[in-house]
Amino acid sequence: MSFTPAKWPRRLRSQEWYGGNSRDTIYHRGWLKNQGYPHDLFDGRPIIGILNTWSDLTPCNGHLRELAEKVKAGVWEAGGFPVEVPVFSASENTFRPSAMMFRNLAALAIEETIRGQPMDGAVLLVGCDKTTPSLMMAAASCDIPSIVVTGGPMLNGWFRGERIGSGTHLWKFSEAVKAGEMTQDEFLEAEQSMSRSSGTCNTMGTASTMASMAEALGMALSGNAAIPAVDSRRRVMAQMSGRRIVQMVKDDLKPSDILTKQAFENAIRTNGAIGGSTNAVVHLLALAGRVGVDVTLDDWDRLGRGVPTIVNLMPSGQYLMEEFFYAGGLPVVLKHLAEAGMLHRDALTVSGATIWDEVREVVNWNEDVIRPAARALTPEGGIAVLRGNLAPNGAVLKPSAASPHLLTHRGRAVVFEDIDDYKAKIEDEALDIDETCVMVLKNCGPRGYPGMAEVGNMGL
Repeated sequence: MSFTPAKWPRRLRSQEWYGGNSRDTIYHRGWLKNQGYPHDLFDGRPIIGILNTWSDLTPCNGHLRELAEKVKAGVWEAGGFPVEVPVFSASENTFRPSAMMFRNLAALAIEETIRGQPMDGAVLLVGCDKTTPSLMMAAASCDIPSIVVTGGPMLNGWFRGERIGSGTHLWKFSEAVKAGEMTQDEFLEAEQSMSRSSGTCNTMGTASTMASMAEALGMALSGNAAIPAVDSRRRVMAQMSGRRIVQMVKDDLKPSDILTKQAFENAIRTNGAIGGSTNAVVHLLALAGRVGVDVTLDDWDRLGRGVPTIVNLMPSGQYLMEEFFYAGGLPVVLKHLAEAGMLHRDALTVSGATIWDEVREVVNWNEDVIRPAARALTPEGGIAVLRGNLAPNGAVLKPSAASPHLLTHRGRAVVFEDIDDYKAKIEDEALDIDETCVMVLKNCGPRGYPGMAEVGNMGL
């Protein structure tokens, strides 16, 4: 895809607030000067909003204030004027009944934050599951130059010589306690091993999936998705992104230039190759809607089913995000897809280069972590779209994470009114249920809000 940079210099939108000597511009400029900014910073240089989803109640993003300083350094170096702006942080860890119900609220709030304030470009500082799609949705709607910087995954968990996934093993150990295979004290001991550094989940859960989607879409610099949160290279990525956004503003390189149909098709196939979260379906459909690109569940089914899952990470496989990064990260996956004819090579990225230009020289340093297609975890790992009387509008399944016996199953349906009814009855020994049954929620959830399982697995 070709892109023609805009002519520079030109008058930027921030000058509507700060340019000239009218009463209004002196009002806006004068107030900002109370922070000690010299007058020559208001000379028409790009003002870059660093939209920061840091929060003490969003542990995945707890280190983003420090990362924002590296972004600022990059912006200053490139001749921009950085301003850090706290924005709605939808935490997967704390919001009840589900963080999903806050994603659109976050997107709307952040969209108005961008529209109503003097930003020429935006750095989307994200990490936790819903923060990445909500900020990309907001930036897409406003269509000012924007770049994604994720906080990165936490380090591997280790417990008694075993790799511990921050999400997968929580459920595994919880069931082991119920089955008498693990004591409660051992569970509490394992707790200390699950989340031992800053960052998002270290499995290929929604956070790492959406970081990968941002990179596959072209909205982040190459290699951004997998760098561990505490690795010094994560801070380098933040600083380089700060430099890059200034040039993006000068070139007027916007989300609408990057988020094309080809970009979404690349992301859908990438999701299959990495064994990505089913939540990516919900988020990418919403993002596509923001930019007016026609993406449907049928596209997920058509493009994803034939893609082998080659990334050997939990919950589908064996390793965690640290090993994925050391093996070469997402650029290796994108190169594999391109060589297999499954990637639109000329899709544009925030670097100003095509996605193929960014990955053509990368090397796979561990073929057990990122496998060749001949040794894929599953031959068809993409999202499978299912329809039937239980889900007439469509449901989605991730084949790479499903046990083979679940791919074809017949069982009696056990119906619960909603998620509260399920929680009240599921431990009742009188409940007529066994391992062959299919559990169904009749209504979405408490007070009409979507339940986590449904939002994660239904194409709603």
